[in-house]
Amino acid sequence: MKKWFKKVKCLPIVIILIMYTIISFINLGSFKNPNTFLDVGQDEEILIELKNATYINKIKYFSGRIGEEYDLLTSLDGVKYDSVFELKTSAFSWQEEKIYKTAKYLRLIPRENASLGEVVLLDNAIKKIDIKKITLNDKKVNSLTDEENTIPKQISYMNSSYFDEIYFARTAYEYANGLRAYEWTHPPLGKLIQAIPLKIFHQMAPFFYRLMGNIAGILMILVIYLFAKKIFKSNFYATIAALLMTFDTFHFAQTRMGTVDSFLVLFIMLSFYFMYNYINEESPNRNLFLSGIFFALATSTKWIGLYAGLALAIIFFTYIIRKKKISLKLLLKATCFFVIIPLIIYIATYFIYPNVEWFESFSFKEIINQTIRMFNYHSQLTETHFFSSPYYTWPLSYKPVWYYSSDIKPNLHASITGVGNIFIWWMGIIGSIYLIIKAIRKKDKASLFILTAIVFTFLPFVFIGRAMFLYHYFAILPLIMLAVVLLLKDICEKWHKRAIIYIYLALVIIFFIIYYPAVSGMYMPNNYFEFIKLFSTWYF
Repeated sequence: MKKWFKKVKCLPIVIILIMYTIISFINLGSFKNPNTFLDVGQDEEILIELKNATYINKIKYFSGRIGEEYDLLTSLDGVKYDSVFELKTSAFSWQEEKIYKTAKYLRLIPRENASLGEVVLLDNAIKKIDIKKITLNDKKVNSLTDEENTIPKQISYMNSSYFDEIYFARTAYEYANGLRAYEWTHPPLGKLIQAIPLKIFHQMAPFFYRLMGNIAGILMILVIYLFAKKIFKSNFYATIAALLMTFDTFHFAQTRMGTVDSFLVLFIMLSFYFMYNYINEESPNRNLFLSGIFFALATSTKWIGLYAGLALAIIFFTYIIRKKKISLKLLLKATCFFVIIPLIIYIATYFIYPNVEWFESFSFKEIINQTIRMFNYHSQLTETHFFSSPYYTWPLSYKPVWYYSSDIKPNLHASITGVGNIFIWWMGIIGSIYLIIKAIRKKDKASLFILTAIVFTFLPFVFIGRAMFLYHYFAILPLIMLAVVLLLKDICEKWHKRAIIYIYLALVIIFFIIYYPAVSGMYMPNNYFEFIKLFSTWYF
């Protein structure tokens, strides 16, 4: 009977995870893209010769890991060439340009070192034009016409990289293929994890370089469920927490993208989860060790993990001082778990893949130099960005980042924007205020823990002068959701009405449904996106 009851209690989270997994994998990305690439130096050129002089409507092409501009020239006789325009490329993306010229020869001259994966020319009827041969410096090449089955009818995020995927997915590909890596401004671990499916399946397609991040997004729902269950000692409120993360539009958009933020936030959540277990005196050695391990993994993904480390340190020292548990043995353990082991893991990730495009990390000295370069890059970054936003606007989701947009017809538009579910985010502001009041007045341990984690993970952003973005708030968001659940729990228990929670959840789900097209890349009429704008700063 007890086993049956436990199964019934676990049923809601199982259903939630299955439901979200299905939704998150819908249109995550295509399974195939060109995998053979032609590397071209800036002093080289590609010559495309057609079987006959043909009117060319447009050119469609897939760029490799090095996206650069090309000068396109056309000729009827192979002697006199007319300059047409520049072809702009982006790493692992399909592009197309109108040509509207009759030609038999085309020359592609890169401005810098570049790479291409596939090229197709289309006539007025949008049918493929026969290519006689393609040469690179008079040597025949086949790698630009050998994967015709990968050519998409419609170019979209489904078959092309977007936003920061051009850095992270590219570097994951380079990790998987033993090439000198491009992205170096963040530690290697997140890109190493991202590279796992690329290495296993030998396929550089969007589904595979987004796969691990999406799995991390699914796991985050399970972790917040376990975390909330531990804090509130209630399967019901743990399920509420899981539903908030499931139907947060920002979480959905961010974790389906081929970047490393999903891993960062998952590891931060786990480090706080095991620290909470530790201060509740559950298997203290094991939980302190695991908290340190996941702190190490977070920091080895992005340095934002260090901000969580500040909160963890304050929670730990507050606990051992209040409980009078300070001892040399415990301090040595903590130093081992949160300093020595994280340093070993951090350094080890560089030795797994030491080569980047501009320098190598074959020694401790080189890793230190690279760390200094990273610090200088982030601390001295002065470039502005249209979608950057100050930290104090994040809780409102006032200025989301517009990741992707596409138009296939005058009135049909697709968009992916990192916009938060306002019924969660705005309630999070109220929940945080309530958290402060409860922590101060009642000295509630759970409230103090969540509040400390929020404040000291968020606080370092206040002192950062460089351009920042709404996705930096992602690390704090699960803690905000716990604050919302705490508020809902106390309201429900005071008024003895769960209907309030059901109404609130209905609003959360309705928002998710309405804004699903704006965070998933679904094509909708233009006026739909205009209709759902709440602020002028919301771009879809």
